[in-house]
Amino acid sequence: MFAATLPSDPSPRPGLARVRVVGGVRTSLSEGPRGTAIGQLHESGGYRLMRPRSDHGFEGVVINTGGGMVGGDQITLHVSAEAGSRGLITTQSAERVYRAADQSETRVDTRLRVGTGANLAWLPQGTILFDGARLTRRLHVDLAPDAHFLAGEMLVFGRTASGERMTQGSLRDVWRVFRGDRLIYADTVRIEGDIDAQLQRPGIGGGARVVGVLLAVRPDALDLLGRVRDRLAGAACRIAASAWDDMLIMRGLADRLEPLAQGFAAVAPLLMGRPLPRVWSL
Repeated sequence: MFAATLPSDPSPRPGLARVRVVGGVRTSLSEGPRGTAIGQLHESGGYRLMRPRSDHGFEGVVINTGGGMVGGDQITLHVSAEAGSRGLITTQSAERVYRAADQSETRVDTRLRVGTGANLAWLPQGTILFDGARLTRRLHVDLAPDAHFLAGEMLVFGRTASGERMTQGSLRDVWRVFRGDRLIYADTVRIEGDIDAQLQRPGIGGGARVVGVLLAVRPDALDLLGRVRDRLAGAACRIAASAWDDMLIMRGLADRLEPLAQGFAAVAPLLMGRPLPRVWSL
């Protein structure tokens, strides 16, 4: 599904007014007699949270009915997994960030809270940056000391299906994960200008046009490292995993989204204790 041809760049032509979106999804998950369910839900700006039927626990699918994001959009995605709840949040497809008509940025603020004894997986299907896109994105996570958490993200620089390279634009991606009141993981990426040329450098991307990270926080992370590496053996892209301090981190580089997504699909079910959602059909 990742190789499907994308529509032509819908960035507005000079002289046309641009529609800017302020919206997103705010929701809470609570545990009850029938398992985990939605506690509160607020949807705005063309964003929806669908709840398909699943035999493996709560599953939420974020849908952007606008079909993508442009410069000036401000999106907020907040999820609170209350004590004892178990859930997975994904997206209907890979999100697209279109070329900015000026220097305005697309901003995405994601905040996740995972309560005592709760288990949350945050697994969007990736983000495709069109040439000229400008994206600033922040992920802030607050975990209870005994919470289990999994987060993954894949970034595609340019529309690889049509041979586009990202020769202009910018990305600022900030991850902060706290357990209790202690910062346990911090990662900041900032790249701008001729991004494709920078990705060619051995110390940055080594020619890759797709990058990804998968982060698991759980007490048995180190014990699972060997099994994760076994599942990654023979992967069709550059991918590796390491573990320390109750965290397991997998990073990958690829020429296309599909090989990296397949690496995620091989490992994520082990780290979640449940299969991937059906929208992740590869």
